[in-house]
Amino acid sequence: MTAQNMTGYPSIDKPWLKYYTDEARSTPVPECTAYSFLLAQSADCMERAAINYFGNRISYREMFSKIDRAAAAFAALGVQRGDIVSLCMLTAPETVYVFYALNKLGAISNIIEPRVNVEQIRDRINATNSKLLIMTDVLGEKLSVILDELCVDAVVNVPLLYSARFYTRAAAKLFRKINGWKPSPGQRPVMTWKAFLAESRRGAVPPEAGYIPQSLAAIEYTGGTTGVPKGAMIPNEAFVAMGTNIGRCYPDFYQGTRFLDIMPPFIAYGLLFGLFIPFCSHLENVLIPRFTPESFGKLIRKYRPSHVVGVPSFFEGLIHSNFPREEDLSCLISAITGGDRLIAASEDEINRFLRQHNGKRRVLKGYGMTELGSAATFTVCDACNKEGSVGIPLLGNEVKIVMPGTQEELPYHQQGEICVHGPTTMLGYYKNAQETDAVRRLHKDGKVWIHTKDIGYMDEDGVLFVVDRIKRMIIRPDGHNVFPSQIEAVLARHPQVEACCVVGAPNPNGENGKIPTAFITRTAADVSDEQLILELDKLSHRSLAERDVALAYHVIEHMPLTLGGKVDFRALERMAAEFSD
Repeated sequence: MTAQNMTGYPSIDKPWLKYYTDEARSTPVPECTAYSFLLAQSADCMERAAINYFGNRISYREMFSKIDRAAAAFAALGVQRGDIVSLCMLTAPETVYVFYALNKLGAISNIIEPRVNVEQIRDRINATNSKLLIMTDVLGEKLSVILDELCVDAVVNVPLLYSARFYTRAAAKLFRKINGWKPSPGQRPVMTWKAFLAESRRGAVPPEAGYIPQSLAAIEYTGGTTGVPKGAMIPNEAFVAMGTNIGRCYPDFYQGTRFLDIMPPFIAYGLLFGLFIPFCSHLENVLIPRFTPESFGKLIRKYRPSHVVGVPSFFEGLIHSNFPREEDLSCLISAITGGDRLIAASEDEINRFLRQHNGKRRVLKGYGMTELGSAATFTVCDACNKEGSVGIPLLGNEVKIVMPGTQEELPYHQQGEICVHGPTTMLGYYKNAQETDAVRRLHKDGKVWIHTKDIGYMDEDGVLFVVDRIKRMIIRPDGHNVFPSQIEAVLARHPQVEACCVVGAPNPNGENGKIPTAFITRTAADVSDEQLILELDKLSHRSLAERDVALAYHVIEHMPLTLGGKVDFRALERMAAEFSD
């Protein structure tokens, strides 16, 4: 569409389509399950390495053989189409096998964060009437207290190191002694992974159940950083659409390159970019079961990956680590971040770090959430990789910006609520129609849109910019609306600020409204905390309107993070409330 013919509204003009080839735009997304899509994509690379797990390289052929064996075991235990099986697992080859085996049978993976409290784990299993629980052995001691309260027919205990190159009976025994667990006498029997696989001998490898439109592949839980976690129902179409579009629109994911999987599978971002996209693109996927930002540099040096994906805090941790200045990062074809907002100052810092270490390109960004199947936009090319942006809609997806609380679409550059329509979106929240109706809405154009509760805008090129969460907006006692990201962007420019986050603290006068409160972690201690706060306050007053500055500052040692690596706003709000008392 030419500039003369543009209406001024993104969802009508779809200016992002200019970045895609005619072939990409005209190629339909296959109608199939995630398993069958992956199998078809892998047809010409069966002898290549699919998984690298502690040095043990597993080919695509071997991976599908193990998926088939797991599917046969599930079938022998009575798992059928539509059954729900709960997965409480860390990143390991068996997590891959289990997920795709269930998908092959038409069953649904209920993916549970293993580090939430045991009551939440129990409730998520029982609420879905899960037929089985598959868990990693190192979680056994924690989960042992709820085993007798579960609705499941059986529990399968998977050794974390079962597929490791050095796994032996002696090593397994030592590992269990240090980190593992086995049921106490009288507890619900727990099936070993070996015993589970032995069930496969009771019958032939089952055929694929086949594709049914809008059938569930997984239940994935929202992060809960600003509310109670909810189970988003993700259909097969979401996985297939993302696999198709990222594969054909991002040419740097090509056969034979290596992917470093540091994202846990129990968050949507990790499931997509850890257990699905690398295999769809014929990559060798290095699985890391336990990751800390401090280990990032060591892992890159050890595995020399071509691609790495992480939340912003992971890359910020790498920058501020003791990463050798002489270390060469020319191996990195792409460094991708998403899952949380990347402020401009951090983006500049990451790009500068990559250049210093011979990185081949700037950091790539995307935008998504659990309700969007993880990814809705991506920087598919350098031309749409604008500073502060999160790329363009993936093919098949549409984005519109609406006036918050309405369906009224706003024109280019006007801030409003980001809404997404397309095949990557969820079907709704599991057994929660009220919350579903609040987020998944039918508009006058006849399309169902996900209201993200994120504030952003789109430019004339179809590039999306995220400003802040609606729920993060702070209403001051005088009624003025403050967006924390505006303050954070200013504070992050100070050379001694490693990370910062602004939340609202209760008004000490007991009146309505909240006090914008900044939390800061430091890169150095060249000046006192008091002097740093003074400098930050002066910087804010020079750069922001009087009513947009933080009214309180706290220097803390570490920024609290959620289990997925995002900043834990709720934890900071509790800290702010304590400081204001």
